[in-house]
Amino acid sequence: MIDKRFCLIADNGDRLYPYKKTQISTGRYGYALNKPGEQDRKGAGHYTADLNEVVRRVVHDGWSVRAKEESSGKKRPREGSFGFNKQAIVRYEISGELEELVRGAKRLPSKVHAPITPVERSKAAFAEGDEHDSTESTVDEKIFREIATRRGQPEFRKQLLAAFQGKCCVTGSEVNGVLEAAHIVPFSERPDYSVTNGLLLRSDIHTLFDLDILRITPSGQVEISQQLKGTEYEQYAGKKVVVEMPKKMSENLRERYER
Repeated sequence: MIDKRFCLIADNGDRLYPYKKTQISTGRYGYALNKPGEQDRKGAGHYTADLNEVVRRVVHDGWSVRAKEESSGKKRPREGSFGFNKQAIVRYEISGELEELVRGAKRLPSKVHAPITPVERSKAAFAEGDEHDSTESTVDEKIFREIATRRGQPEFRKQLLAAFQGKCCVTGSEVNGVLEAAHIVPFSERPDYSVTNGLLLRSDIHTLFDLDILRITPSGQVEISQQLKGTEYEQYAGKKVVVEMPKKMSENLRERYER
């Protein structure tokens, strides 16, 4: 997900934010960093969950990081691997809580923003599916926690959001608030939080999947039961949920399908 505490500015004014992603070939998850001249393809690249490391590597060591524009009116927001070793990036901005990381650097930030408050951090964490760290417990906060529980384990959900590009793999819905992390092989049978054992599903599809009246074949196609014939869910019958099916995911789907 986009983290606005560190922003790279391109020569045309584009504002590019690091974000966490899943490398499909290896299942690694985090900010994708690359040494000069390297790429994060075919199992290469360095993945980290620590934004502090991202700042140090990009500013001090000249590494690149996978970053993208915030959703805007553009048809295709800019996205790619960016760093100061590439001509496009000319400056950067940083949040005050990270300023200490760049003291003494050759490239100083063009702007230092006020540190993010606990309330802002809590709201941002909820939007990404993280648990809240606020010390206050309000009615709204309790509701947030209940919703987060229904969505699934936070880090697992974040990995699936990245792997499925923020879309329900059956319906294509991009409404973040109703997207849930579904285990292929149920957690009660095997505690497995790997991306290849998960599907990002809209809440109603998740319920149907848990009830086994909407199933996914080992090849990744949607099957619906007789009771869903003639309903709005019939439109999804035969849909392929994953374009390139990892072998382990297919094995997990087969285990569930044949049980």
